[in-house]
Amino acid sequence: MKHLLAFILILTCLWAKSQELSESDVGRGYKPALAPKLGIPFGTVAKIEAEIFYGETLRRMAYQDIYLLKIKSVNGKMLNKTLLLRFEDETKSLANDEFALYELLYKKKPASLERKQINKMNEKYVGKKLTLMAYETGYFRGIPHNYPKDGRPMQDFGFCFEHYLEIISNLKK
Repeated sequence: MKHLLAFILILTCLWAKSQELSESDVGRGYKPALAPKLGIPFGTVAKIEAEIFYGETLRRMAYQDIYLLKIKSVNGKMLNKTLLLRFEDETKSLANDEFALYELLYKKKPASLERKQINKMNEKYVGKKLTLMAYETGYFRGIPHNYPKDGRPMQDFGFCFEHYLEIISNLKK
């Protein structure tokens, strides 16, 4: 068993090393491709079947206190893998964080939220099935791996492209 785990670790390290870019790769005009997660081009409006997913269940700081969309199908084509995406909602009928959900449900801003309140709101919201018209877009965020260290603490994401959905219509409110 130890040998199998060591072998898997070595293969993983070799694969990761093969994915790294050197400055000479970039200098020769190499441009990493950004692939959309929905399987259709960025900015293409599509009919999306999804459900609300509570990010905190992932137990990662980046998803604490937010809601994601768990994508089930795109233009009627079922996905065979779990796809979770952040979202922005132009229709103002969905909330992407706990404070926005409180405001959506109770029509006022909360001063603070307690776990009991959040659990009660989640009962009404998490798992809700949706039919949406939306498009995939995104932005770059985080700190580059070679950012100069000047003594400031760095508690941010590594430099990456963050995919998200822009919802333009909620067909099932």
